[in-house]
Amino acid sequence: MKRIIAAVLLMLGGGQAFAQDAPKLYTVASPFDRYTHYVVTGRFTGAVPLGAFSKDYIDKTSFQNASISLEWVFRNAPVSIGGEIGSYYFEKRLPRTVYDNGDETISAVQTRTLSQYPVEVFANYLLLPKTSSVQPYVQVSGGISILDHTVYYGSLSSQNQKVAPRYGIGVGSRFLFRKDGSFGADVRVKYSGTAYKFEEITKGISSVNGSIGLFYRWW
Repeated sequence: MKRIIAAVLLMLGGGQAFAQDAPKLYTVASPFDRYTHYVVTGRFTGAVPLGAFSKDYIDKTSFQNASISLEWVFRNAPVSIGGEIGSYYFEKRLPRTVYDNGDETISAVQTRTLSQYPVEVFANYLLLPKTSSVQPYVQVSGGISILDHTVYYGSLSSQNQKVAPRYGIGVGSRFLFRKDGSFGADVRVKYSGTAYKFEEITKGISSVNGSIGLFYRWW
């Protein structure tokens, strides 16, 4: 009996010593947390005109808008910076009526159009860690917008082209398809304004834009 007890104690002591000498395992931080990484995002956007632009010129929601962005996400700060280029198009058709054209009058259907090609830089403040499956952010942006303002009177047209300052502020969130993965969806709501005045557009161009997109990130 004493021999059995001694053998059990020896086994227990050996097991404890093995446990003390076993290597300690640890979790390596995500590379997206350890390194500066990059994100490219493509978006489709619905844009709703606001303010005087909606009241005086075009009040129709547009879904003919898209953009692509590239950004750098810093390792040691909850901040990213990047650039975005896009295409936005607004249109409204008015009933046929009579217009003065110099010394003559014409009866025509007026079609108001406005195309914008914004080129912006932006900064995002990230509200949760870069490894979270959901990553909300706040965004500010600024840049220029290449404008094409054309009004059609039947087959006739009046055009004005200009480069104007553009600015914006928004909130959004990324949703990873797989935790610590490279692909996901991006949803953003953003207010945009362009400092442009011409004829009926007297107080600039403003709109609220809701977008959904897909992103890919790498390091």
